[in-house]
Amino acid sequence: EPEELPAFEVWEPNWPSMLAFLACETQWRFAVGMGGATRLGLDYPSVDVALRRLDLDHTFADLQIMERAALTAFGEQA
Repeated sequence: EPEELPAFEVWEPNWPSMLAFLACETQWRFAVGMGGATRLGLDYPSVDVALRRLDLDHTFADLQIMERAALTAFGEQA
């Protein structure tokens, strides 16, 4: 049975940025080597398409902030 994650509130002004991050959750670039796979960051050409199609391109700067925080969190899990 999957572990239930704690819920959190997203303030209304941050909702478009959260939607943008979730829309790009499958757009990570990976480097694969002897030690396994490492996330390098988001694939920006793919992110650009996703954001423009969802009319969320104004959230790109916020998305980069969340990307850096996610990379830090992924690094701490390794």
